[in-house]
Amino acid sequence: MPASPPPATPPGEETPLWKRINKSLAVIGGAAALAGIVFGAVTLHQQERSTDAAVESEDRERQKDEEEKNKEAGPPVEQAIGAPAFYGSRFAFPDRTTSLDAGGQSAYGTPEYADWFRRNHARPVGVDAHRVTLSPLHKGTVVIQSMRITDRTCRPTRYTGTAVVPPPIGDGGEDVTPTTVAFDLTERTPVPRALERPDPSRSTGVETWQLAGNAFSKAVYLDGGEERDARTFDLYFFTGGHDCEFKVEANITSGSKDAWYPLKIGDKGTVEIAGQTDRYESVVMPRHVDYWDPVQHELRGPGNPFDTVKVDKESR
Repeated sequence: MPASPPPATPPGEETPLWKRINKSLAVIGGAAALAGIVFGAVTLHQQERSTDAAVESEDRERQKDEEEKNKEAGPPVEQAIGAPAFYGSRFAFPDRTTSLDAGGQSAYGTPEYADWFRRNHARPVGVDAHRVTLSPLHKGTVVIQSMRITDRTCRPTRYTGTAVVPPPIGDGGEDVTPTTVAFDLTERTPVPRALERPDPSRSTGVETWQLAGNAFSKAVYLDGGEERDARTFDLYFFTGGHDCEFKVEANITSGSKDAWYPLKIGDKGTVEIAGQTDRYESVVMPRHVDYWDPVQHELRGPGNPFDTVKVDKESR
C-alpha cells in the first residue's frame, strides 16, 4: 500500500522537526541553484570579456604588423626641415623698386616682410643654404650614400632690378653640429663637396668659400628602431652669375634596396637662387634702428652692396 501522508499538525502545536528540516533544505537548494545561475552568468561574462580583449589584442598586433610592413615598403627615412647655420644677407628682385611699400615699415622676419618678398619675387643671390635632418623609418641600418642635383635649369641672371640687404640678426646658437655639403651649380655635373665657410674678417670685396673633396667619401650610417639615429645636413648651393632652379636627391640604401629619393627642401622641393651681377638699378638698405622703429629700411639709387661670392675648389 502507498505510504500515507503524515497527519497535519493541529493548531497551536509545534511543527515537527522533520518538516522544518525539509523546508530548510528546500530554501538552501533554491539559494544554491540561484547562486549557481549567478556564478554561471558572471563566469560567462568574464569569458566574453576575455575573448573580446584577446580579439582586440590580436587586432592591435595585426594593425601594428601592417603599419610596420607599410613603413618597410615606403621611404627609408623621415625628413625634417630646419633653419641652417647660415644667415642669408643678400637678396634681389628682378625689377627695380621705386617704392618700399610694406618693406619700408615691416621688420625683418614678420609676415608682412615675407609677403613683400613674395610679391616682388625675391631670391637669394649667389649662395643659399637649406637644412634637412634625416632619420630612419626602417628597422635596420639605413645608409646615406650620396646626394645629387636634378632637374637643373640655369640661365644668365635677370635679377638686376633691386638689391635688398636685410638687417643683421643675433646668433641663436647651434644645438646640433650639421654635416655640410656644397654644390657648385656652375659645374657641368655638380658633385657633393666638403665645405669650409669663409672668414668674414678677411673680406676684401670678395667672399671666397673653400670647396674640398667628396662630402660622401664615407657613407653615413643610421640605425633604425625605437631609438633611431638622425643626421642633420646643411646643404649649400653656389650659382655664380646664373639664376638656377633645381631639385636635390639623396642616394639611400636600406636592406637590399638602393634608390634615389627627393629631398623636401625649397619651395615644394625646388630650390631657386638668383645669379650675381655687377650693378642693380636700386638698393634697399637697413637703417640700423630698433626692431620696433616704424621705418626699417631706406631706398637708395643704383649700386651693388654685395661682396662677390667665389668658390675655390682646390683641395687643401
